Amino acid sequence: MNEGSPEPRPIAASGWRNTFASLSVPEYNLYFWGMLAFFSAMNMMIVLRGYLVYDLTGDPKSLAAVMLGVALPMLFIAPIAGVVTDRVDRRTLMIVAQLAVAFVNLINTVLILTDTVAMWNLVVMSVASGVAFSFNMPARQATVPNLVPRHMLMNAMSLSSSAMNGTRIIAPAIGGLLIAPIGIGGGFAVLTALYFLAAFLTLGLPKMPAKDRDRTVTFLSDFKGGFSYIKGDKLVMGLLLLGTIPMIFAMPYQTLLPVFTEDVWDVGPTGLGVMQAMAGVGGLIGTLITANLDSSPRKGWIMLMAAIGSGLFLMAFAYSVFGVALLMIALVGLSQMMFMTINNTMITSLIPDNVRGRVSSVLMMTFGLMPLGVVPASILAGIIGVEAVVAIGGGLLIISVLITYAVFPQFRTLDTAVKAQRAEREAIWEAEAATAAGG
Repeated sequence: MNEGSPEPRPIAASGWRNTFASLSVPEYNLYFWGMLAFFSAMNMMIVLRGYLVYDLTGDPKSLAAVMLGVALPMLFIAPIAGVVTDRVDRRTLMIVAQLAVAFVNLINTVLILTDTVAMWNLVVMSVASGVAFSFNMPARQATVPNLVPRHMLMNAMSLSSSAMNGTRIIAPAIGGLLIAPIGIGGGFAVLTALYFLAAFLTLGLPKMPAKDRDRTVTFLSDFKGGFSYIKGDKLVMGLLLLGTIPMIFAMPYQTLLPVFTEDVWDVGPTGLGVMQAMAGVGGLIGTLITANLDSSPRKGWIMLMAAIGSGLFLMAFAYSVFGVALLMIALVGLSQMMFMTINNTMITSLIPDNVRGRVSSVLMMTFGLMPLGVVPASILAGIIGVEAVVAIGGGLLIISVLITYAVFPQFRTLDTAVKAQRAEREAIWEAEAATAAGG
């Protein structure tokens, strides 16, 4: 589905079928299964790599070093990747980035199977993976509007989020179960094959070249232009800031979960696995609910309530007994995914295609911001306790969201603004189609 094509008549669907409406579009269907393979491999890699690092070093700080190796490139490389996304064919960029990740893990697999892997290898390869992710993710985010009609955009993005959350539930468990029968090296061989499968499926997508543009515009001008566009569009800037808040204040709770399971509830690694699965289940339910909100006239209000609910559930989780905490963490995952999916969809609906890659790359930078919240949270946990740190994070999330809504009055007419923007673009598409037909 090309950006400049007139939008076809909506496909009739009702009930549960409407939840999966976007899969009726062949191009998106292929994209979806490629995404499922990619994120299954990524979540298996997180578990297997963490196990391998701790097995090699026995030092929790080594786990932090590997995490930073992946996250920091996303913070610094993502803006550059966004410019590249807007200047090249997005399908080609995704294929190259996915093959890069696949070959990095192929090398890692060989080192493990030959018993020559070292900690420095893992750090270097984590950095390389982070760079590849920085190019792959903005391209993927910017690709969805090229594959589905506008009326299916939220449905398609919700299904994409559902795929990511589904892999968070299943893939880590599969990765852990593979260690006993085939070893860590065998597990890495499986996830490497999944990365190659994702690249192969991406080959079936249509080409998505950059829009016609002034060839005299330099790379640096494009780089500045992306941030200039965000600065000039107050609504988009506000939505980007709003999307960054959970990463800084709320997401560090995920890193602190082992402290809860070991020191607070004493439920061990099994309890940790159950906690992570419940967060994933909640997120999956949240994205499936959001998949049915395309026609809702109050998405802005729902996004606000989801953000506030996320903070409240996080505060309740911090001081719950284990059984209640399982329910609370599921509700945290549900509300966070509803908030983030609506936020990302609103941004994607508002921005023009020629800057979509650069704006999507700023979204990608928020993943690199997560360590900025994790470091002070980890330090404070040793001083005032992990429960207080997580509860304070939930409170700061609520306060920051309310302040952002107060500072950006555009949020009060968010749904109207998005609807007007869509109507304006549909009129342009119809005019272009009429001109093409006349010519």
